Amino acid sequence: FNEETRIDRTLRSYRRGLPHAGVRFLVALDGCSDGTAAIVRSHADRDARVHLLELPKLGKGGVLTEAFRSCDANWVGFVDADGSTPPSEFLRLIEAARHVDGAIACRRHPAAFTPALRPSGRRFTSIGFAWAVRTLFRLPYLDTQCGAKVMSGDAVRHVLPLLSSSDFLFDVDLLVVAKKLGLQIREVPTVWIDRPGSKLDTTRDGLRMLRSLLRLWAHHRSLHI
Repeated sequence: FNEETRIDRTLRSYRRGLPHAGVRFLVALDGCSDGTAAIVRSHADRDARVHLLELPKLGKGGVLTEAFRSCDANWVGFVDADGSTPPSEFLRLIEAARHVDGAIACRRHPAAFTPALRPSGRRFTSIGFAWAVRTLFRLPYLDTQCGAKVMSGDAVRHVLPLLSSSDFLFDVDLLVVAKKLGLQIREVPTVWIDRPGSKLDTTRDGLRMLRSLLRLWAHHRSLHI
């Protein structure tokens, strides 16, 4: 959403870091009102692997769900538009996923490397949220919200019809459904370069995410898979 100041750098990095002909870069725009689309089109004009998916404002989960629906790849992954996950780390996720159904990056693993310390408000929000997720959903992961995940195309197609979250809880929803379906998802320590310009407000969005988390918990309590 409105990433005109960062998407150019991210696309340059990923086009260079993943030069393979079989790779596709699908950039999903969440109702952007700035110059993001024009920048992505300029990359698409130079590299046929880049595709633009312009959508109305749907929220993180909404645009990722639509992006998943338009993918028929053997492996499907996503990263944040700010480039916090270097291409080399994304390639590591793909390699880890090949032996299971998917892999997710983890910033809280002892072997993870995060060069810049995250702001204290975001750290405390993240710790509290991770605790709530483990308590409510019994997920074994240390970091459900890290914006770098890869799943096999078959796994995505099984999970997709059962997803219900259109907001920041998409990651949790994805992992809860995957667990219920018996899919194997591996957590991988990562290098994470925290970028300035986050749109997350720790107070406002923290409370909103907690309310969404409780709604998602209630939904999955009533969902029989």
